[in-house]
Amino acid sequence: MAHTSARLLAATGRQLFALTARPEPSADLRRPTLMRGLRFIGVTLVTLYTVAVGIGVLADTLPQSSPVITALAVAQAAPIALIRYRPIAAWWLGLIAAMPYLILIGSSTAPAMDSVFWPWSVGGIVAILVTGMMVAYRVPYPVSLAQWLIVSAVAAAAELIFPDRSQLNNGLVLSGFYAAGLAVIATARWLRDVRRELRRQVGLTEQERVQRTALEERARIARELHDVVAHHMSVIAVQAEAAPYRVTALDPIAAESFTSIRHNALAALTEMRHILGMLRSEQDTPDRYAPQPTLADLDQLFDNCRSAGLSVRTAIHGDVRSLPAQVELIAYRVLQEALSNAIRHAPGSCVEVEVGYGSAVLDLRVCNSPSPSVPAPPRAGGHGLIGMRERATVLGATLRAGPRDDGWYEVTVALPVTVTAALPVTGG
Repeated sequence: MAHTSARLLAATGRQLFALTARPEPSADLRRPTLMRGLRFIGVTLVTLYTVAVGIGVLADTLPQSSPVITALAVAQAAPIALIRYRPIAAWWLGLIAAMPYLILIGSSTAPAMDSVFWPWSVGGIVAILVTGMMVAYRVPYPVSLAQWLIVSAVAAAAELIFPDRSQLNNGLVLSGFYAAGLAVIATARWLRDVRRELRRQVGLTEQERVQRTALEERARIARELHDVVAHHMSVIAVQAEAAPYRVTALDPIAAESFTSIRHNALAALTEMRHILGMLRSEQDTPDRYAPQPTLADLDQLFDNCRSAGLSVRTAIHGDVRSLPAQVELIAYRVLQEALSNAIRHAPGSCVEVEVGYGSAVLDLRVCNSPSPSVPAPPRAGGHGLIGMRERATVLGATLRAGPRDDGWYEVTVALPVTVTAALPVTGG
């Protein structure tokens, strides 16, 4: 308990004397230009009014010359203008600027001094109250309470140091107004904090609603995928497995094709079940997106394409090494989709695949010749190219795809191998 109190006192002391502390700039920047202008005009008018009143009161009570009177009045009003830039320094300046008046009136023996304000002048009261309230709205409660105690202590000390003064000490009045102002400021800050917390809770509620809606939509998509795709892929796998037993004297090449069909269907089912589980899961764990294919699985991908009738030639350049999981997954999916497009749009064509491991990028190139037997259908209406471009964009890369002058179709992309903000990329 004592240790906590000591830390609180130390923190309060540091903030109480933080003369270079500035208010948060975001508060002013969020205000419209008109509001900032009106605030500036209001501060200027209060400052000028304090100077004018201060000059009049000081000229009637002090025997000093006009330049001294003006300097004291300006010094008492200056903290009001400074409050926007250095709140703590402005408060201390207001207190210090009021001290010459207190000392001059307290030490004077002139009979006319018995009916003047003391120990605070009108300008000093305005400056101390305005700066005190503005500071209290920004600093922790212990700091504003310490400032109120200092003002009250100065008034009490003036009464003890100058006990022969017959005027009514207005220090008690100022302390009372100061305390009432602090109560109002504390209430305003509490209401502000309540509104902020309410807005935060509303935002959290809306975020939870959006997340819940997304989870429900993902669950619906998972059900649709299971009912449609998984069912048909299972039927394909079973039919491909049963075909060699139902057809006598099946050609070995045809039997191998059925085996490949069954293998690909089962592989698709495995990935589909994994994706379905991911869509149904609400937990975003690191292993949620694993296992995912990598560039080490390219040989199997190429073999599947060859079994589908493509003539695939591959070339791998550079220092072959493990890359970040996101880079390898995106590279695999781009190559997979490019080869799938070749199977669909140019069956039986020749395909060239190049993978270049650079120091900063991974270069991918897939190009295929026109189909030797079937005219190439128009490449429109699908989502393959869109999906490849979206995957490349995740890493900040640009994918280029289009026909070449010799009639071949080419897909190229250079993927950065350094991932600064890896986001899971899934799907087929």
